[in-house]
Amino acid sequence: MRIRDTLKMSFAGLTVNKSRAALTMLGIIIGVASVILMISVGRGAENYILSQVASFGSDLIFIRNGPGDGKQAGPPEVTKQVLTMNDFRKIKSQSWVTAAGANVYSSLVVTYAGANFTTQIAGVTESEPVIFSTEVQDGAFITSDDVDSAARVVVLGHDIADSLFGNEEPVGKNIKLKDQSYHVIGVMKPAGTKFFTNLDREVYVPVTAIMQQLNIERLQFITVKIGKTPPADAQERIRILLRDENKLDNPTGDLSKDNFFVATQEDTMQRAGVIGTILQVLLTSIAAISLVVGGVGIMNIMYVSVTERTREIGLRKAIGAKRTDILRQFLYEAVMISVFAGILGALAGLVASWLGLLILSKYQSGWSFEMPWSGMALGFGVSAAIGIIFGYFPARKAASLNPTEAMRYE
Repeated sequence: MRIRDTLKMSFAGLTVNKSRAALTMLGIIIGVASVILMISVGRGAENYILSQVASFGSDLIFIRNGPGDGKQAGPPEVTKQVLTMNDFRKIKSQSWVTAAGANVYSSLVVTYAGANFTTQIAGVTESEPVIFSTEVQDGAFITSDDVDSAARVVVLGHDIADSLFGNEEPVGKNIKLKDQSYHVIGVMKPAGTKFFTNLDREVYVPVTAIMQQLNIERLQFITVKIGKTPPADAQERIRILLRDENKLDNPTGDLSKDNFFVATQEDTMQRAGVIGTILQVLLTSIAAISLVVGGVGIMNIMYVSVTERTREIGLRKAIGAKRTDILRQFLYEAVMISVFAGILGALAGLVASWLGLLILSKYQSGWSFEMPWSGMALGFGVSAAIGIIFGYFPARKAASLNPTEAMRYE
């Protein structure tokens, strides 16, 4: 029998029971749509992470506490804190350093005239606007004298200033951070989200002031702007400097012996890319389970179809149909279901991905839709394979029926 005739018969077999065929396709539709949706969201998340890291520029070096090889020995809360203000000042004094900042972060309750908000308090130095490309809208930013004297002054992010003061002028007023009073000296221009932090909700204070209030002696981060110095050279210079400053015995430069971690922008982006890839694989693996479930559904429905059409199979064999003709007919039916479902699932997945990322971008800038070609290829490939694999066994059962016994089947 010609392939064209077999295809016609397979299509006719599917249209006999349209509702059952539609329900069979539903599992594959959901599976393919889920795979495409998860890949799109995973890729969108990866792009978002990379854009947040790249938003600071390529000339920054990040220094934090923890093993020098980047492996956390435990949760950040139990990581040994070693960075000090002396480390910061030593780095800042280097001729090749354009700017340096010392940071401590904490969430505290901010209070003014009965209004209370819990927000992130950023202990910073005077170089913060230079390093992170932010600007003051009203008043002034923290100065080096403020840092040296641990002055109780504060600069408000744009949104937190609106929340606390509304139409009232913030500069010159006093607010409380937990139980300590601070004098407002400035308000920042809108800055948006950078590195997963809404800068417009931050409250900036001298790093030494917040360290005094929290009764801590160590810094959480040091950020260095290196200008035209090659990042790898700056990274190694900082390691040597900090080893000397902290009297670390590490003549071979073994990173695992360092108690501080120095990362370039490229290192951070590579780590972010790995996180995005892992997220994509995890989400896609979860979604792929529904494809397997859909395949099992196809196999079960095809077995039912073979049972219902046993007499038809016996009659076709009796008038000369070959075993391969019967095998192809039922196999084509399974593949048709899978392919049609794959097309519908791909369309549904694309629409859901586009809408989902559009909604996310409304609430968080940086999310963007990217055509998930790999997801579409995976969805179509897997759906076709499912049709062949799960459709083969019912088709083989149909082809193996004895024509005489099949015609007698009730």
